[in-house]
Order: sequence, then C-alpha cells, then structure tokens
Amino acid sequence: MPRPLRVAIVGAGPAGIYAADALLKSDVATDPGVSIDLFERMPAPFGLIRYGVAPDHPRIKGIITALHQVLDKPQIRLFGNVDYPADLNLDDLRAFYDAVIFSTGAMADREMSIPGIGLDGSYGAADFVSWYDGHPDVPRTWPLEAEKVAVLGVGNVALDVARI
Repeated sequence: MPRPLRVAIVGAGPAGIYAADALLKSDVATDPGVSIDLFERMPAPFGLIRYGVAPDHPRIKGIITALHQVLDKPQIRLFGNVDYPADLNLDDLRAFYDAVIFSTGAMADREMSIPGIGLDGSYGAADFVSWYDGHPDVPRTWPLEAEKVAVLGVGNVALDVARI
C-alpha cells in the first residue's frame, strides 16, 4: 500500500496553515493522502496574527478560530520552538519529506533610507507592535518617556502605533 505524501511546512503563521489547508483540500489528499508537519520557531502558531496585530482588533484576531480548525485535522502535526536552520536544515527536511514549503514571513521592519533613522529613539512600527503584543523575542520594557512622536505612514500598523 502506498504511503501518504509527506510535506514539511516551515512557519505556522497564516500562510503556512493556509498552505496546509490547501493541500488537504487538493487531489494529493485523496488515497493515499497527505501527512503535514508544521515547524514553528515560536512556541505557539499563528505568526503575525498572534504577534503583529493589536489585541483590540477582535475581528482580525478571530481568524485564529479558522486556523485552529485546520490545525485540528488529524493529518497535521505542529512542532513549536523549532528554529530553521539552527534546529533542522534543508538536508534534514529533504531526508524525511517529499516536499518542503517555506512560509516564514517577515522578521523585521523594512529599512528606510531616511537621514537619522538610526538615531536613538527611532523605532520601527513592527518592533513597537511586537512589544505591545508581548512577542517572546522582544524585551518587556519600552522607552515611553517621549513627549512627542512622529509616525511615518498610514497603514494599519502605523495607525495602531499612533493610536497607542
């Protein structure tokens, strides 16, 4: 009897979980099926939704309910606290899986070519929101003594920073 297609997904944020869901709904999920292992650097899944969306956005945070439904499928296993490539590398994955999907997302703010951007007191919005959301890689303190701030941009994260 043939074995299921074995797929490793590095990154258990929304993109990785949606990729797993798409595989489960595809033709590869039929006999003999598909087996999916998600590897996540953080101790818990959901990436940007957990660590990058302000907690007072319940509609966006509600997406986690749909992602949980995918993770609850018996064909999926989640391994947290696994750092690629420190804990496992591409050769390791190739040895045990038929396919590998990378969905690691953005790890930092995009650099801006603005004079003074590197001065003390200049921070990227992603760093601030990571602190605000309690990201485990970010210190628990933040320098909140500024009397005035400037926020560049008008996207969702910039507006959250300005509001807070």
